[in-house]
Amino acid sequence: MRTTAFGMRETRTAFKPPTLPQFYYHENFTSMLDFVLERYAPVLNTDHQEFLDRFSDLPFPAQCLYVRIAGRKGSVFDLAKLPYPEIPDIFGQAERLHQGGLAFPVGPHDFPAFLNVLTKPDLIALMADHLCASAFKRSWKKSILVETALAHLDFDIVHIPDRFIVQGGRNPFAYLSFLYFGKITENLQRFTLRDLGLVKTPDFKTEYEARFDTPDEADSAFFFASALHDFKHGCDDATTGLIDTLEQWPAPIGDQAIASRDKLLQKLGGLAERLNDIDTAVHLYAQSDTPLCNERLIRLRYARGDQDWCRERLEALIENPGTDDEYYFAEDFYRRKFKKKRTSRMTELLRSGETLELDESFRGQPEYAAAKHYERQGWTATRTENGVWRMLFGLLFWDEIYCSKHTRIHNSFERLPADLKSGAFYELVNDSVEEKLAGLADAGKTHIQLLKTMGLHHGTPNGIFRWSGAGFDSVQSLLTCAPPDALAHMLRLMAKNYAQSKDGFPDLMLVRDNDIRFIEVKAEGDVIRRNQLTRIQQLRAAGLKADIARINWVMDPKQIYVVVDVETTGGRAGNHRVTEIGAVKVQNGHVIDEFQTLLNPERAIPANITTLTGISNEMVKDAPLFESVADDFATFLEGSIFVAHNVGFDYGFIGTEFGRLGRQFRMPKMCTVASMRKMYPGHKSYSLKNLCREYHIDLTSHHRALGDAKAATELLFLVNEKRVELSDK
Repeated sequence: MRTTAFGMRETRTAFKPPTLPQFYYHENFTSMLDFVLERYAPVLNTDHQEFLDRFSDLPFPAQCLYVRIAGRKGSVFDLAKLPYPEIPDIFGQAERLHQGGLAFPVGPHDFPAFLNVLTKPDLIALMADHLCASAFKRSWKKSILVETALAHLDFDIVHIPDRFIVQGGRNPFAYLSFLYFGKITENLQRFTLRDLGLVKTPDFKTEYEARFDTPDEADSAFFFASALHDFKHGCDDATTGLIDTLEQWPAPIGDQAIASRDKLLQKLGGLAERLNDIDTAVHLYAQSDTPLCNERLIRLRYARGDQDWCRERLEALIENPGTDDEYYFAEDFYRRKFKKKRTSRMTELLRSGETLELDESFRGQPEYAAAKHYERQGWTATRTENGVWRMLFGLLFWDEIYCSKHTRIHNSFERLPADLKSGAFYELVNDSVEEKLAGLADAGKTHIQLLKTMGLHHGTPNGIFRWSGAGFDSVQSLLTCAPPDALAHMLRLMAKNYAQSKDGFPDLMLVRDNDIRFIEVKAEGDVIRRNQLTRIQQLRAAGLKADIARINWVMDPKQIYVVVDVETTGGRAGNHRVTEIGAVKVQNGHVIDEFQTLLNPERAIPANITTLTGISNEMVKDAPLFESVADDFATFLEGSIFVAHNVGFDYGFIGTEFGRLGRQFRMPKMCTVASMRKMYPGHKSYSLKNLCREYHIDLTSHHRALGDAKAATELLFLVNEKRVELSDK
């Protein structure tokens, strides 16, 4: 689907999900267990096998209850509030779980979880039974009430009804689901989303391989994945324990465990830095040889005065960097600290970029504003960022990524093969990759090859790119205009280390007369990230033009504004329709065009609306439908800033009308209410009528679209006059 110059594109029709079978969740749970047992039997220990046996021995309704609570958050559950009518005698099934060792009464360790599962009224009632009234306030948030209860209530004095149970087998279940998904997950929602058709599962393979070959490899990966999960979810005690027991961590075995261990060290080191425990941070970072840990370690040790060590370490990294990112950091830090260069490469790159003076109304959309600037210079500007490179990479190497004998995918939900994640991809399919890179010299042949891949696999979910006709157009421009050797250079980098090379590409791709440029847009206050610096350096090394454009926000007299007013059948865009559009186009303080039309709203206009606006059902019965004027109005708006008095109202109605046609509406917008409040403070009312009276603006035909739009245009002129005054100071 094509996107118009100001952001409209066709959208898909609404999707109606199917009705799921009554016990779909049980089928998903047992199919997952069967999958794991078939592929991972060698890595299961006696605890895991005992869990499987206990679950298998349960009667079907009790199994259903266990699956239901396993799919919910938390570990403690109130049986009286479980909404599962398909499970007969829930209390009886809970007793069977107790007998089977898969449910337990609430114990001291579960007391915090029990308090959290209570409703706020139940929690207040419990506290009122055991604490004096001055110990807490009923108006407190529940989280504060829970903290207070934990501080003042003893588990032994609280009566906990039998209807509360604790899920048993949580650790074995977590381990088994980790084997399946490759990450810690607290529910099986992905199965449900698949069954509803909300998530598509690609069929790259019919047979899936185990992700772990030995118990030690699986246990190691599970340990670090669990630790990362605890850190992410704010388990302070677990985090402290991880740092204290660093020397007892298991050795990471396999790519997944090593990557998780390194990520954990990086996050724990960052936490130690935030707590100003620099010694601990240094110790944590020193355990990993990843680029981010190396960088933080060098910076901290340099600040601590270890210059000799830092010099040697930087020289080693420059000589043998792990990634291009690491090389640019090491080389940059070395020349600033040991060669006394005053500025970093990132600063120099940022300063070397051209400066674009763009209207400040675009502050929230710098890339859009820059694209419009380049389009006025004759370039075709496309917001590509990472997308065009990923799509070219994925389409060109689809067979090698997803159809090779080396492709390792571990379940139907996975969209990125293990060898691409780990960095082994290029080595495994080197010959085929190089053959296709050499074929880039024939752009026409490559284009046909990519079209065939599009035709065969279009819509197949994958972890690399999104299928898009507009995206493919950008790929075609890239193939046509970029030198083949330059493309080969960049794609080879992605093939060798996809994880480190898949992002950081510049925001815009510019094409003009077969010339191609890439622009990273930086507005005031933006910084250039390490991977963005790396990508620009790589693009330049490949022979492509890649630059930074810095934006200086100004009052641009050439900027076009369209002041819009709509009349409607009511106040809510989703429930009502537009009856009239009035719009005034202005530039440099002058009106240059107008647009006005009545519209048939395809519904009756309420009498009170007719009284307000003067627009009757008779007036609009032969007026055009919105779809008849949509293209003309879109053309009228193109390249402008959408302005209205209370812009959310008018913008919302216009956007909804386009949405009814399956078209997306996006424009930069400006509100004369908000702008007048800012530039001309002190008025009791900022209604259009009051401001027109205050500033002697003619408000002819109030509540008719063009009349109100003309009045709001005069307010825009006042606002822009003040903006010019402020910019001159």
